[in-house]
Amino acid sequence: MSSGSSEPTKEAAVILRMAFAFVTSQVVYQAAELSLADHLSSGGLSARELADKIGVDLEALERVLEALVAFGVLKHEGEAKFGLTAIGELLRSDVPGSLRATVRFLAGPWAWRAFEQLGHSIGTGNPSFDHVWGMSNFEYWERHPDVLKIHDDAMTGLTATETARILAAYDFSPYRKIVDVGGGNGALLAAILDQHRQTDGILADLPHVVSLATEVLQRAGVADRCKLIGSDFFERVPSGGNLYILKHVIHNWDDARARAILRNCHRVMGESARLLIIDRVLSARPGLDDAMGYLVDMTMLALTPGGRERNKEQFQRLLESSGFELTHVIETGGISDVTEARPH
Repeated sequence: MSSGSSEPTKEAAVILRMAFAFVTSQVVYQAAELSLADHLSSGGLSARELADKIGVDLEALERVLEALVAFGVLKHEGEAKFGLTAIGELLRSDVPGSLRATVRFLAGPWAWRAFEQLGHSIGTGNPSFDHVWGMSNFEYWERHPDVLKIHDDAMTGLTATETARILAAYDFSPYRKIVDVGGGNGALLAAILDQHRQTDGILADLPHVVSLATEVLQRAGVADRCKLIGSDFFERVPSGGNLYILKHVIHNWDDARARAILRNCHRVMGESARLLIIDRVLSARPGLDDAMGYLVDMTMLALTPGGRERNKEQFQRLLESSGFELTHVIETGGISDVTEARPH
């Protein structure tokens, strides 16, 4: 194509789609905030019916609804009604694997403003979140319980999408006591214990976090086989397990703090015990199929105190410096992989 042509190239369309991606995320964020999918869960509604239910401007909402049709989130039903597509169903708050809270968390103002200042992270190596908000992301969640609730719901939603893949990818049957370090509300451990009735568990996290796990464990019918321990993994890790799990823990921290967590695990593990790190393992030579992993890595760069996604070689160095040998990496086909290690 000649340089004077006015026809956009396929490559130009890709760049423009990337540049406009922030618009897409904010439109989908507003759909989640306004609970559009919940309003449409019983069937299609017109723009006017939705505007009346939500209390927003009719014309503006109609334009947003048409945009969501173009994005594949909504579809036209008949002459004037809008309904949910299979993608849009995931924005409902009442379906298994709901991503409504995840969208609200990832595209909310706490993250949005941090990414406005991504240049600060690139220039200094420090999180732009701290630069914008004057505190770390963990301090922010603690001071804003409403946002912490969105965060916790988002993590629960992501765990729901990952759990089946993790259970299919890794054989938990040899282990009689599993310690989930930084295990949040216990959703992953509950699923493992539900599938392996001969196994007991220990869920370890900060006291205010593990207090949220009782209902999850009871609902799964495994509360009698799971002990809750309130602890800080920078200070100590419970002993007695023959499998230790760190799911979405190591990627929150720089190498020095990640090493401190790993060494605390190593300190209480026997020779035959195993460690699982459940985080994305980046490709050393990224391609288009690796984009999601690098989107998460950019999020860690902007939002966390030194957090990052790592490739296999980086995990290997980190583990070896903490007293472990990396045994193998299992790809789950989802947003996380399973890295197994043993003490040496």
